Amino acid sequence: MTDQNISLSPQAEISILTCSPGQELYSLFGHTAIRVHDPLQRIDRVYNYGTFDFSTPHFYLKYAKGLLPYQLSVQKFSHFLYNYEMEGRSVYSQTLQLDAQEKQKLFSLLEENMLPQNRYYLYNFLYDNCTTRSRDILLNSLSDSVSWHLPDTDKSFWNLLDEYLQPSPWVQWGIHTILGQGGNREATTFQYMFLPDYLMYGLENAQYHNRLLAAETEVLYQAPPLETNNPWYQSPTFVFASGVLLLILLMQKFKNNALLNGLSLLFFLISGLVGVLIVFLGGFTEHPITFPNWNILWANPVNLLVVPCLFRQKFPRWISIYLKIYLAILAFAIPFWAIAQPAVPMASIFIVILMIYLCIRLRVKH
Repeated sequence: MTDQNISLSPQAEISILTCSPGQELYSLFGHTAIRVHDPLQRIDRVYNYGTFDFSTPHFYLKYAKGLLPYQLSVQKFSHFLYNYEMEGRSVYSQTLQLDAQEKQKLFSLLEENMLPQNRYYLYNFLYDNCTTRSRDILLNSLSDSVSWHLPDTDKSFWNLLDEYLQPSPWVQWGIHTILGQGGNREATTFQYMFLPDYLMYGLENAQYHNRLLAAETEVLYQAPPLETNNPWYQSPTFVFASGVLLLILLMQKFKNNALLNGLSLLFFLISGLVGVLIVFLGGFTEHPITFPNWNILWANPVNLLVVPCLFRQKFPRWISIYLKIYLAILAFAIPFWAIAQPAVPMASIFIVILMIYLCIRLRVKH
């Protein structure tokens, strides 16, 4: 049931709510929603484009393939604010400076979006998410164009994402590993606003009919600052660099076939499984920026076929040929990374070095 026939009173206000990032993976980039507050009509609700239904058939498969339908939902503002207070996430409000007709049109569009046949959409993290939906429905309610004044700082999508990923270096490494080169594309200033903070920044100076589109930003809840303690010795780069050096020294000191086979089993299995994930994301899903992914140079699915042969006295001929080709690819990957600067984490170069060492040892052994 929607309220499309309700006429907002002159006291009605519509505002864009921006919520700060949280500590969970799904909340690392923040959130955007729209609040409609009309005291005379006893309306104080939040329209939220960032929800989905866990009971969706084949939920996890659809989520993995980027085909999970998201939906617009509505909740009381008091409940919305309470939830973010409990999560320790700040909430900011920007009241839109619209006339009565524009407020009514935006409210009607939101209510129309709430109809069962309209509320679902195919979520796309970069191009169609809770923030872009909020921005675009606002623009659709206006009779003229908006002048945005975000400074163009020549940022790529990866530059924008890394601003939020740096406090979580292991998450940053993981996301850079499974996503790909497409994130190196330079984003337009309008595209910056797929992130909640950037829509908030954009609204601070946006001009509509020679006036500011939004009033000054109001703090509804200021969360205490998050303590991020990421000592350098826990970073992926240091852990991988020191770990690889230690393993190579260990294998050089104890030239034991059981040790070689055990470590080869572990790293060929892990790199092969990561490679399967890269191929799946790049070729069989709708996720953005998953192809091409140059991590495939070291995380190759074919590595899984090497695993069953590791404990044989002699490799099949095709395994020997593959290891020779794989070794050449790995050797090429290091200067390629240094020159081309692909979207491959620096920490992964140490995995490449270890895989080179393992390939050489395995070829000598067999």
